[in-house]
Amino acid sequence: MRQIPVDTSAMTVMLIQAPEAKVKNRETGEIATDRQSGKTLFNVNVAVIVDGRPDALTVVVAEDGIQLDLVPGMPVEFPGLVARPWENDFGHGISYRAIAVTAKDLTLAGSNGKA
Repeated sequence: MRQIPVDTSAMTVMLIQAPEAKVKNRETGEIATDRQSGKTLFNVNVAVIVDGRPDALTVVVAEDGIQLDLVPGMPVEFPGLVARPWENDFGHGISYRAIAVTAKDLTLAGSNGKA
């Protein structure tokens, strides 16, 4: 499967809601797991703002890559973010997956060092 690295340096990415376990089967309630590690996968819903235009998207992150103290409205980063095009009988689109989701360190960006 193709994976396209995503550079988020020109974006503002903010957490919309707390990460939630990804449901694999809505009928049975089965939770999705990573095929290689067996770890539970989580949907991380974010607002992405580029050139003043917001868009909402979901990034999938394994449970061990989620920073525990994240709160909605917080700027976040996604190390190892990739986009994966997909297609099936019902449609097509792009899914996003990252190694982790962490709070963005705002002290480095735009700081002039003055209090």
